[in-house]
Amino acid sequence: MDKDHILNKIKSFFSDSIWSILALMMLNIISQFIVYPVWSRYYGNEKYGNIVYAMSLVNICAVSVGVALNYARMSESSKRTTVNGDYNIPLVGFGFLSSIFCFFMVLYGNIGMTVLEAIVVAILCFVTVCRYYADVEYRLNLNYKGYFIYYLIISFGYAIGIILFKATKCWPIALLIGEIFGIIWIVIKGRLFRNLFKISKNWKINIRAILILILTNLISNIIFNGDRLLLQYLIGGVAVTIYYLASLVGKTMSLITTPLNSVCIGYLVKYRGDIKKSLINFLFVITILGIILGTVVGVIGSHILIQVLYPQTYDLVKGYFVIGTLTQVLYFVCNIVTTVLLRIAKENIQLIINGIYAVLFILLCIPSTLYWGIRGFCIALLIVNLLRYFIAIAFCYAAIKNKSVKGK
Repeated sequence: MDKDHILNKIKSFFSDSIWSILALMMLNIISQFIVYPVWSRYYGNEKYGNIVYAMSLVNICAVSVGVALNYARMSESSKRTTVNGDYNIPLVGFGFLSSIFCFFMVLYGNIGMTVLEAIVVAILCFVTVCRYYADVEYRLNLNYKGYFIYYLIISFGYAIGIILFKATKCWPIALLIGEIFGIIWIVIKGRLFRNLFKISKNWKINIRAILILILTNLISNIIFNGDRLLLQYLIGGVAVTIYYLASLVGKTMSLITTPLNSVCIGYLVKYRGDIKKSLINFLFVITILGIILGTVVGVIGSHILIQVLYPQTYDLVKGYFVIGTLTQVLYFVCNIVTTVLLRIAKENIQLIINGIYAVLFILLCIPSTLYWGIRGFCIALLIVNLLRYFIAIAFCYAAIKNKSVKGK
């Protein structure tokens, strides 16, 4: 491999990363820093906390199903040609089940939502599942300019949704329009929804991989949104608001890590060579530096942004900025590590890691919240995410060692 080829690969990687980061930056800025503050100002802390809780249910379902299908197809494409029906059938099935789940949880979850709000949340859930899956259209072909346009269309829809929310006073409308715009764009311009339900001879193998990844993502995302779920049930809506705002900028670190994951998995599935220990060493050093830098930037950003966007709540949450930011940065950095694992190990390794993660969450976070309230929860969740990160790194080294032993 000559020097020019290597330089072109590096240049392409960074170019794709920039397009990907810009795409999700637009999306998250409009949703997290425009839509959510509008809801907060309109409804107040208690109702806003209930909305954040409802959106956590949508996000758990959408990310667990949509991203699992997305990553399953990316992983399978490194081995053989993929067929739409293998992924569209579970997309429709699990998307429908997710919508039903969200409808009943919102309507009967004692969070003060109307039947109309529950119906619109259910629809929002289904199209968000589809949106998370559908960006695989661009990732399969490393077309990150198309990826950028896709998320530009969704962001434009969010902007229209805010206007419609103010007119209808139905809060899920603010995000629903953008998600629908994204799906329409893929239907018009893409190929994912052609030959909608045609399946391949590898259907059973693909379904098994999909189910493992859905279960893996489900565990991870229940815990990721566990702050909202646990605090809602054990303390109340105000506690949800406090921790959500304290960790908001930390969670926004996904503006970098999520698109980097997207680009990394795209290149990793195309790469046919062996991944060596030196790469894992590099990954470990870079992620540690990323955790430190991300936390410092996140805490400074929290003091600035929360004071501007949520002045009425700033004094209540500022004492939680450091621990909230560090916890979320650890979570997203660990996702980069597990993305590498998806390439060098079997799918069930991620399931094992997230299973351990779930057990640690239950054993540490629930009793800590009951005994010491929101501060106890924050400390326990930080410990859980720190342990998850080091476990994932350990599995990376183990996977490389196993490959080298088998190769001898």
